[in-house]
Amino acid sequence: MPRLARFKIAAIEDLLRQLEYAPAETRARQMDAVERLIGDVDPAQNYPHEYVLFRITGYRSDRVDEPVTYVGQALLSDLTNLVQVLSQGLELPADYAGRRAFSMEQAAERMQISPKTMQRYRKQGLVCHYVQFGDSEGKLACFEDAIERFVQRHKGRLDKAAAFTRIDGDVRGAIIERARTLRQSERLTLNQAAGRLAQEHNRARETIRIILRRQDRTAAEPIFSERGPLTDREILVAHRAWQRGIEPARLAQRLGKTKATVHRAVNHRRRELLNTLKLHFVTLPTFRLADAAAVILSAPAAVSDLRKPPGDANALSMIEGWREASPTAVDDEHAVLAAYNFLKMRASTGISKLGRWPRSEQLDQIETDLRWAALLRWKSIVLGMPAAIERIEQNLRRPLSSQPTEHILSMLKLGFAVVSSAIETIDPARGRGRGRGERVERIAGFAMERALAQLDSRGFGARASAKHAAGSIVFAQLGFVDDPWERWLSLRADLRRHVAALSEPARQAIALRYGLGGTPPLTCAAIAARLGMKSLGVVRLLAKAQRELRAMARRVLSGEG
Repeated sequence: MPRLARFKIAAIEDLLRQLEYAPAETRARQMDAVERLIGDVDPAQNYPHEYVLFRITGYRSDRVDEPVTYVGQALLSDLTNLVQVLSQGLELPADYAGRRAFSMEQAAERMQISPKTMQRYRKQGLVCHYVQFGDSEGKLACFEDAIERFVQRHKGRLDKAAAFTRIDGDVRGAIIERARTLRQSERLTLNQAAGRLAQEHNRARETIRIILRRQDRTAAEPIFSERGPLTDREILVAHRAWQRGIEPARLAQRLGKTKATVHRAVNHRRRELLNTLKLHFVTLPTFRLADAAAVILSAPAAVSDLRKPPGDANALSMIEGWREASPTAVDDEHAVLAAYNFLKMRASTGISKLGRWPRSEQLDQIETDLRWAALLRWKSIVLGMPAAIERIEQNLRRPLSSQPTEHILSMLKLGFAVVSSAIETIDPARGRGRGRGERVERIAGFAMERALAQLDSRGFGARASAKHAAGSIVFAQLGFVDDPWERWLSLRADLRRHVAALSEPARQAIALRYGLGGTPPLTCAAIAARLGMKSLGVVRLLAKAQRELRAMARRVLSGEG
């Protein structure tokens, strides 16, 4: 089964989650609406969120936040992916809606392109469905009208692809022998030889480079002994593979480098990502104490009950919980804020000291501090949300849970954004001499009032009361924005769901790594000490766990789990 592409637009992925348990008729209706929309999308144009939502669902949203638009090319890729996912489980016949279905092989032959090119075209608007051919299980296929629509839009590209001829074995052999001659007679480098041969054979330089690299990778006597530095793209590939738990030895073999070189390239990319962060923190007087780290980072409130929201949390229950929440002790609140700011300060200092080729231990400590800071940030947001909910309901003059679904989501998004922003400015030491210090509840409440006042000025009005079934609005719909570093440092929500299925000690290592038990995340060295292992063993254990989690998630996505 072809692997599904990852969604580029969060709103399209959110829509898929909402349709995950919808009746088959609803999924089929919206699948057809998405396909019609694909036919109208121009890759070079931008499209408003409201337009996309209306075309798919028929629903017009009264958005209260800033207008959002999507780039046509990214939208095409996500919409074709959405059609493919929605078609799974619908058992579409090969003559669905009076249309004729072609298998991927038949479609490629009809379009006179290779199967590999066919896969690329799926990202550019070629619509595919899972179709039942006879009694077999669903196979990916293209309906005739979808093929014709794509051909009309990309006629020039398809003509060029059809005219392309592959390099057969004889020509490949001639290229290799000619490269050997150029190496021996003129001492050309691989890149220089590729340029010469590209002109002689009227081929792209990169095509020739790939042929020569593959030859040298498997040959007993390589033609070109040298291997240039890794390109930026190869470094990105190495880092992505490392995140997915791919063994360094495999990466080294693929890239024609040593394991040490791959490690350096991965660490270089980790450093680049960290350097993109603009970490703002409030500096407290206690940070200057000699034992600041030991004291601040050992406070009970900073090391316990650190939990990220689950992906399917009930939004209505959360609102009710915030409405009835008891006040937090001022010392506990200030301990959370102090630890949050201290960790960001320590990470910022560590980033500034990184050299061009940093050590893994340095990077691990910084990344672990940021993971911990993210959990403390969420805990701080939870402390401020009761005040935000109170101000929202005062503004509405009714419970938020009685509002229509779209208003509940809009108000919660606004509340999270306002409280999150307010937390970044709170100084627990300010006003401490008067016995109070700044409180999250107070600052968040004031910030929420200001935001609601601006909202009122744009015509925010009362709506009719609505009743919602328990669990009908889930947290995944909120589109909560995580810290910027969590895109590459956190454990994805779809992977967290499978951690319990891991065997020991992989499950324990992953839980300690990401703080899944409500305790601070740990570095590899700290995990090794906890489990009685060597650090290298922990690194390998975590990589193996990542591979297993991703395999579980893929099986669920494909309907096998």
